[in-house]
Amino acid sequence: MVQLQEESVVKQPKMRGIADKVFQQMFENTCQTLEQIDGKKLSEKSWNRDLNGVWVPGESSEDTTYIDRSLHNGNVFEKIGINYVALTGKLPPGMTFQTSGALATKEVDGLTDDKGTPFFATGASFVIHPHNPMVPTAHANYRYFQIGDGSQPGSWWFGGGADLTPAYLFEEDATHFHKVHQQVCDRYDSSYYPRFKKSCDDYFHIPHRGESRGIGGIFFDNLKGEDIQQLLSFVTDCTKAFAPAYIPIVEKRKNMPFTKENKHWQHLVRGRYVEFILTSDRGLRFGLASGMVNSQSVFNCMPPGACWEYDDKPLSGTQEARLRELLKHPSTWV
Repeated sequence: MVQLQEESVVKQPKMRGIADKVFQQMFENTCQTLEQIDGKKLSEKSWNRDLNGVWVPGESSEDTTYIDRSLHNGNVFEKIGINYVALTGKLPPGMTFQTSGALATKEVDGLTDDKGTPFFATGASFVIHPHNPMVPTAHANYRYFQIGDGSQPGSWWFGGGADLTPAYLFEEDATHFHKVHQQVCDRYDSSYYPRFKKSCDDYFHIPHRGESRGIGGIFFDNLKGEDIQQLLSFVTDCTKAFAPAYIPIVEKRKNMPFTKENKHWQHLVRGRYVEFILTSDRGLRFGLASGMVNSQSVFNCMPPGACWEYDDKPLSGTQEARLRELLKHPSTWV
């Protein structure tokens, strides 16, 4: 056991740079894929922190790379919000991951202190809102987090996942999305997919509605172990799976006809999406509380249009009613 820990000390400093390259590659490749299918270029803005720690527009520095890309009113996508970050920082004095709202363990929080805790974080995040209501909203986020130099047991972990939020459900699309991710999981551990699928269903849940945000996917946090190289390979393959899981669905549905009523329902579904982000998303709370993320980036994931109606029950027997009922009871897709 001691030998494994000593090996971790040797490997860990390198992992910071290796993980960063994995997420940077996902960022660039997925952006290119989205531009190709939409036909419109993403805009880009870089951020850095001033002497007071406030996020301001600016180029990357030695300890911070923070890039937002976005698309508004494209040909296929109504709005896309994308973020890539690699930064060092310090948790505010007295803050732990649990008190900030992040998912954490006692082991992780035991590494923080009252003086503020140095950390390194890197990752890429995508939120995609299509024009056509028949194309689902998609979300993907993968990240690596390290406390201090990462040499202490429990001081590093991977997190992330990918999920779909449809306004109109096509079961073959849901099956395809889950199947692609199941195949990646099964290459490493047959327990991964059922575990991470359940974690996704549990996390992307809107308690005050008694509904899931969408039809799920996979989600994990605090993923760590003795074989960090295998975990890195797994997360790398997950980042590569997002485009083949989602883009064929976009291609299949983007030109389907839809009505004003379909668009209105899409806006109601987006309203639920906003509710989840504002009331239940731990990443948003942790990012804002720790100063790790720029508020402009956080809210770049919001849909371009959403609405709310009092007692918005769809008519019985409709596609909308079927979706609403399904979201109360997560399904097994593969």
